[in-house]
Amino acid sequence: MRILFTNNTFDRPAGTELSAFDAIRRLKALGHEAAAFSRQLGEVAERLRALGAPVVDDLDDLPEGWTPEIVHGQHFWETSLAALRFPGTPVLSFCRGATPWQEAPCRAPNVAGHVAVDEDCRDRLVEEEGVAPDSITVVLNGVDADRFPPRPPLPEKPARALVFSNYAKPDNYFATIRAACAGEDIDCEALGVGMGNAVADPAPLLAGSDLVFAKGKAALEALVTGCGVIVCDEPGIGHLVTGSNLESLRRRSFGYSCMPDPVTAENVRRVVGEWRREACREAAETARRTATLEATVAALLAVYESTIDAWNRRADRPGPEAFHRWATGFFTENTHAFKLGREMQQIWREGMRLEPPIGAAEATAEMNRILHSFRQVEERIAKYESRLQQRDAKILNLKQKLRSRESGGHGDG
Repeated sequence: MRILFTNNTFDRPAGTELSAFDAIRRLKALGHEAAAFSRQLGEVAERLRALGAPVVDDLDDLPEGWTPEIVHGQHFWETSLAALRFPGTPVLSFCRGATPWQEAPCRAPNVAGHVAVDEDCRDRLVEEEGVAPDSITVVLNGVDADRFPPRPPLPEKPARALVFSNYAKPDNYFATIRAACAGEDIDCEALGVGMGNAVADPAPLLAGSDLVFAKGKAALEALVTGCGVIVCDEPGIGHLVTGSNLESLRRRSFGYSCMPDPVTAENVRRVVGEWRREACREAAETARRTATLEATVAALLAVYESTIDAWNRRADRPGPEAFHRWATGFFTENTHAFKLGREMQQIWREGMRLEPPIGAAEATAEMNRILHSFRQVEERIAKYESRLQQRDAKILNLKQKLRSRESGGHGDG
């Protein structure tokens, strides 16, 4: 099978980039062909190329004659570009985040289904985006257990903690966690982009940690390693992951909805106090047995195959007129965002060309001018987002009314 992956970047190692990397690596090992497309390439793109996967920032640069049988579409902009380039190919539109704008569904005529990585994403698609529930498949994240060897048995009391997040910085929530841990005689460090120490292989650092504060796939990697895990990130803190709550937390990807409380010293100490070695061990063993990359890729392949089969049997595949109407609406809807982005880019370029002011008064005046320009653009962005939210609310309301009528049995006659 030939699968084209899209993503907003294949640059630095991060959540969606690494999820795509792991899936492509596993698919290639199973004998499938996979290529990747993004307008922003970097480290992850080079790692994919080292696997033998074509990675392009222009879809016309794919190998000659290489046409995907299905598009694995992450992020609506890049997915939309791929849908336009391959109108005869079915597209699966993925949602990997309950709030980011990039995770909005693609609306192209050849979108043949939607995949959510957890229940929160599914709820977003149904409740906020108006996607039909029966078109959505939930495929949970999995971890390549071979990359994360099990650590030695946990101690009775944690001695070493790790905040595992790209959002952790020396002066934000990490400082609060570190101070609270110090009060419990627990050494605490952080790993991630915000700390300037991100690594391609975090396994050795996880193996040396008893307790890990993390969310999302990072939490799952720590669990598979055998660490005790507290669901936590900059927005909030949840609970210690145990055998009894693992499934419900995993079905929400250990995400923001699992972190109801603010990160305060009191809350950190309270949740650290939930530590139970046996409960952590049970969660880790269950995760290592069930949350595997093999299971995730098997589920993806099943969705690919059923989607391709249904697409090939369709007698009403969309034609050029459907794509013309959709493309016109798509680019009309995103015109303001494009123009605002260009304006911000122009302001940045002008700032890079400016000569440094000589005196304090000139420096202050120049700073005020730049701030004023940014504020004007920010105000326009806020107005644009408000209009989009109002429009989306109206569309969702109309769809809900339509469904209510249909479910109530109202017909034309």
